[in-house]
Amino acid sequence: MHGQSEMTQMIKLEIEAIIIAILANRLVLDVEFVTPNARLVADLGADSLNFLDIALDINDLLGIELPPEGLACIRKVEDLYRLVHQAIAQAA
Repeated sequence: MHGQSEMTQMIKLEIEAIIIAILANRLVLDVEFVTPNARLVADLGADSLNFLDIALDINDLLGIELPPEGLACIRKVEDLYRLVHQAIAQAA
């Protein structure tokens, strides 16, 4: 049982690393600026077009479909993590 939770945690961290890489790439930022508490618009400079590109990249790379209503509620990077983890859990 212990090994399963370690694996789950490792997968979670890998997914978050992918999200960070996508955000850094799309917003032309160094990855150290992309922290869980960073606000996508106020801190990272994202706009609505960036949001669309980011969502499409995440959908393509992770093979999921982020719900538009969920995207509308994202303010911080950690909100995006949560939405992606929920979408992955629902797809499984």
